Amino acid sequence: MAVHPPPVSAAAAAAAALRDIEVLIGKESESATSVLPTEEGWTVEVEVIDHRHIPPTADMLALYEVVLDLDGEMLSYRRTRRYRRGSALDLSDDEPSVDGDGQTPSVDGSDGSG
Repeated sequence: MAVHPPPVSAAAAAAAALRDIEVLIGKESESATSVLPTEEGWTVEVEVIDHRHIPPTADMLALYEVVLDLDGEMLSYRRTRRYRRGSALDLSDDEPSVDGDGQTPSVDGSDGSG
């Protein structure tokens, strides 16, 4: 009976995705924005500097979805969006926005404190 090492951790999966995407597309990765376990391994979203500008606040970034197997080996990747650094990302309907105080603002903009 063959003994397999345990699957890679979320941190190791994120590190592998950051490293591998840089090698494949030749652009600097910034961070892993999400790491999700799947039955086959991991799905990691990686933020990449797509195009540098001066000043850096004008950089174009891209978000890549990287799929890894249980051993942390890349199976596939795809770019899911491109945006300017500092621009607000779209929130889905199930992700309410949160203000600086950790409160979810009401639809009419009031804070609900009456």
